[in-house]
Amino acid sequence: MITATKGFPNMAAPLLAKAVGGDLLFGFISAVAFATILAVVSGLTLAGASAISHDLYATVFRKGEAGEGEEVRVSKIATACLGIFAILIGILAERINVAFAVGLAFAIAASCNFPVLVMSMFWKDMTTRGAVVGGFLGLITAALGVVLSPAVWEGIFGNPKGSALVTMDNPTLVSMLLAFAAIYLVSKFDTSARAVKDRAGFIEQYVRSQTGIGATGAASH
Repeated sequence: MITATKGFPNMAAPLLAKAVGGDLLFGFISAVAFATILAVVSGLTLAGASAISHDLYATVFRKGEAGEGEEVRVSKIATACLGIFAILIGILAERINVAFAVGLAFAIAASCNFPVLVMSMFWKDMTTRGAVVGGFLGLITAALGVVLSPAVWEGIFGNPKGSALVTMDNPTLVSMLLAFAAIYLVSKFDTSARAVKDRAGFIEQYVRSQTGIGATGAASH
């Protein structure tokens, strides 16, 4: 019955609510699901557009010389592009369970952001070069692992069963370990002046992160 509905496996919770509580509970669960989807989509779109317009465009490409109006214009363009991209991905992945798809997104975050954050907070020898190499390695391997996994390669792209180059549905275990290993090895062999500065500043950074002592105060904008 679930696979025959338009929502495929994603209709399991609403259909269960209808079977247990009738139309009243079915309507309530549907409203909650709609509100949750709206909040998540709007939040992610805002975060993505802000990162593209401010972090990438204004800071990296324009070297801090972009005006507010220019940033707003880029943010609007980024919002439209992100919306179109998300719609296309949603159409392609309509048969995939939403909870599993969220897990695939977390796989990339767990492989790129998590190792860098943990090592920077708790390992005194981590360097900037190690963080960059490890973060990018985790990002690339996780993204490739997700695309080449059976869930995406076969489930979304429609390739034949057994043709996926990666046998794991979720590559986090491998990609995250590779990121940790890259951060450790690159940092250990990094003898640059920046590495010396990074290691010397760990104690101050650690005390500040744990106690707040020395943290920068509020700034006016």
